[in-house]
Amino acid sequence: MNPRVQREIADYSAERWIAIHCDKTDDRGRKLLVRYSRKTRKPLKVKEPSDILRLMETFQRLMPRSIYATANLYGKLESEDDVAFIDNVIACTPTWDIDNELGAWEATREAAKEIVKFLAENGVSESVYVKFTGRGAHVQVHPYAFSPEVRAKHNPLDLAYALVEYIRGKLQPRFIELAVRLKAESLRVDNEMDFQRLFVCPLSVHKQLNMVSVCLDPERLDDFTPEEARLGRVKRHWEGWRNHRVGEADALAVKAYNLVGGYPGTYGKPRRRKHPPLEKQIWSFLQKVEED
Repeated sequence: MNPRVQREIADYSAERWIAIHCDKTDDRGRKLLVRYSRKTRKPLKVKEPSDILRLMETFQRLMPRSIYATANLYGKLESEDDVAFIDNVIACTPTWDIDNELGAWEATREAAKEIVKFLAENGVSESVYVKFTGRGAHVQVHPYAFSPEVRAKHNPLDLAYALVEYIRGKLQPRFIELAVRLKAESLRVDNEMDFQRLFVCPLSVHKQLNMVSVCLDPERLDDFTPEEARLGRVKRHWEGWRNHRVGEADALAVKAYNLVGGYPGTYGKPRRRKHPPLEKQIWSFLQKVEED
């Protein structure tokens, strides 16, 4: 495995609970997702680049393909209990999950730019990066853009959930406008922040497509095309995802928390959605209007 790939995945995965998506399937034909060591049942983790290759070799028979890591960062990862209690979460990565078809990258990019712009207009610009996931995109804020003081006062997952939901709600009309104008019916911006949420690691292969997840400079999104992230032909990856300013997101996150509230599910058991996502309701309405 390429040393740079090992380093990027290891650095991103530090303090996170990781998982390995495999091509091997279970009895029902579902691809396996490995989150614990086979013998000790310890949550999988990475401390240094060499751990990546070791994990690939350990689970070789399962045909490992992609590496994912939690939005949460943990104080310790030595037992199953360490990922079962919220008190062990020391930080969390706010993530706007932009889901779309690969061929509709323009709409995905424009949605990401709207989020980046809103963050910058509200004082968060030095701790933001965009990750092409292999199909859609993630806009992420560095977990330590929340200061230790704010994270001590509010649970990090609550802060991350509130920030994502607040901005998603503010920009929802714009996302719908983009979907209609660019004919991107599959465009969806979700708040996937929950107790054990996984997101693909930088320079990891997509779990289905022959594409690679790469980080992008939010100020140069127009320069990127998905062709630059083809497996075996990656031409662009921004290592500036590490950049952040401690406390930069405090004010906006606390404002969002006061308006939206924290994570709505019980920790470990998020609530089920009772109604279709708002964007699906609006899209259906617009289609009916056009038909009439």
